[in-house]
Amino acid sequence: MTSTTGAIPQSSTEKPDTRIAVAALAAILVLAPIVVLDLSSWKSNGSLWYLGMLPALMGLFAGRRLAFAAAALTPVIVGISLLLRDLPPVVGAAYMLLLGVATGLSARRGWHVMMSFAAPLAALALIGDMHVALPSGRYSADASPESILMVMVVLLLGGVWTATFGAFAINKVHVTPPEAVPNRTSMYFAAAMGGLVALTSFIALTWLPPNSWWIVLTMYVVVQPYYASAITRVSQRVVGTLVGSTAAAVVVVAFHHLPGLIAALAAVLTILAAWANLRLPYWVFVTFLTPAVVLQTAGGTHDVAQAIADRALYTLVGSGLAIVVMAGGHKYLVRHPRPQET
Repeated sequence: MTSTTGAIPQSSTEKPDTRIAVAALAAILVLAPIVVLDLSSWKSNGSLWYLGMLPALMGLFAGRRLAFAAAALTPVIVGISLLLRDLPPVVGAAYMLLLGVATGLSARRGWHVMMSFAAPLAALALIGDMHVALPSGRYSADASPESILMVMVVLLLGGVWTATFGAFAINKVHVTPPEAVPNRTSMYFAAAMGGLVALTSFIALTWLPPNSWWIVLTMYVVVQPYYASAITRVSQRVVGTLVGSTAAAVVVVAFHHLPGLIAALAAVLTILAAWANLRLPYWVFVTFLTPAVVLQTAGGTHDVAQAIADRALYTLVGSGLAIVVMAGGHKYLVRHPRPQET
């Protein structure tokens, strides 16, 4: 498939050792700021930098332009979420509905993989417990205009940094960009995604604790344009989450006194997850990404243990809801065959 998103050209003239060396150097440059921030008093900003890195990293697999677009989009949608936190839940649910529909429609260009990493961060900011480091201390992300601005700046810098230096690493990795899906399929995908995340966000904002944003995240990564792929992902998501969460617990127990090492490991696992997402079975991707996200966004040993339990519980809830909706949609489509798409 020919990418229309400014795909990174592949080099066939460099020696393998040269490609490996360049990719390794680029990966080190991408990961370095996270480690530095995690070793400083600005650790909360290390987590934000990491979150800003994720959509840009996934965008790179479709091209530089999409990666830089992801870097700019992520702080905007997160900033809007922070502004909506004190408004009635229906407002936040409507906003998540828009993001869910946008994710589904973006599949027409093959951009839904990137959006599935950007949009959940809006759910984290809206429903979850996000913090930021300022010169005067650590605060909730929505505590003041200054804290919201700092969150957006750090997310932007993390995305731009990743899009800039990560391109040199991705350039050496031979992967196929995400495929575009037909228009009608993307419309059903948009309806399913929008409805699911809107309803879940409303329930979470009204009755559930902050960590319930994991349900929304689960829906973004489980629900897929095609029914067969989505059903496969549900079971693999559960397996990968349990294995990855257990690995995170082991890492924290063994290296809780070495925050820099934990930050570096989380970042490396993220790079591996991004590659696995396009080259390996989905459960491998989840196994890599789960400990990366838990290690980078949770606090101490107790916080990680709670995050592991919450992630397992909310993954099961999100997967169950997704199955019900997708099965109903699939049954409807079987009874109403779609016309031949051109």
